Amino acid sequence: MDKKDRKMGMVMSVIISCAMGVLAAFLVTKTNPDATKATPVVMLYLSNILMSVIAGILVALFIPLGKMGRDLAARLHANPPGVKFFLINAIPLSVGNTLIISIVVSFFGILMGRAGAPADANLPPFIVMWGTSWIKLILPTLILSYVLAVILSPVISRAMGLGGPRK
Repeated sequence: MDKKDRKMGMVMSVIISCAMGVLAAFLVTKTNPDATKATPVVMLYLSNILMSVIAGILVALFIPLGKMGRDLAARLHANPPGVKFFLINAIPLSVGNTLIISIVVSFFGILMGRAGAPADANLPPFIVMWGTSWIKLILPTLILSYVLAVILSPVISRAMGLGGPRK
């Protein structure tokens, strides 16, 4: 990856991850009101955003989702700056970010929730709690991630001088 591609991936990941963290915290407060008893709502939001952004930065550093998106678009004969290109290019970015970030956020959210639970609490096994939490996050965060990737990709790409056809 060249420097501009890496920078664009980082900017996209931070923005999308931040939004996913906010959405994850919102979903937790709506689907599990007991979570707000153990953790103040502000801390719930801040921890989800922080976990999401850290995971998003790591994804951007180590997984070339932008290159995967361009390769997929090229295989499907979509060229920048067309709408078809941005719709296809956003798929790997949104799916990759969503899978990794939602797994991380739900994993640590359940760990923190279990750590704050009373010793006599009758909790289901960790893997069941984690899987249930992750399933609740996956679809809404995937939709949010894809919509943001489609909307922000052309804007950030043009702002960074990457808007023209690739050679």
